[in-house]
Amino acid sequence: MSFRRIVTSHADGDEDGSDVRVFDDKVEMRPVLEGNAHMAPLFSSLGLPATNSHHISSSDIDAAASRVNAVALPGGVNAQVTDVAPNYFIKMHRTYSIDYNIILAGSVTLITPTKDGGESRTEVRAGEIVIQRGTLHAWEVGPDGARWCTVVVAALPVQVEGEGGVLDEVDFK
Repeated sequence: MSFRRIVTSHADGDEDGSDVRVFDDKVEMRPVLEGNAHMAPLFSSLGLPATNSHHISSSDIDAAASRVNAVALPGGVNAQVTDVAPNYFIKMHRTYSIDYNIILAGSVTLITPTKDGGESRTEVRAGEIVIQRGTLHAWEVGPDGARWCTVVVAALPVQVEGEGGVLDEVDFK
């Protein structure tokens, strides 16, 4: 399973912004979550703001995509595509990040906890966007499966009121 990725960069010595390089390749999806989901990293950058000032090569693009070992890249930004099998449930999890989830195909139900110990369920369809701000959440995928693109921006942990603690990350594995 693969899809096309196009990345642009200025060439070395580009003095007026007119020498743009286009890298056009295929990205292979890798299995995750016992093979019920497949994910492909697209690109990442360390630090904010990110730099666009230097030329990048295809090996730089591959290195940028492969430096992300989890959902969030500490101190950076990463983008990835995720395909999930029909009717699959992704457990509750939380990361130190802001996640921009753009649903490309299929449908998912966003599940979040409520104060009374219950849960809130929000159906999300292709063309809709979910922005996660360090919140605990799960996903239940619809009968046709789902594909989404996520841009993950590293963020500080959520500060809780009272004793001044923070909410811990929760791994979905």
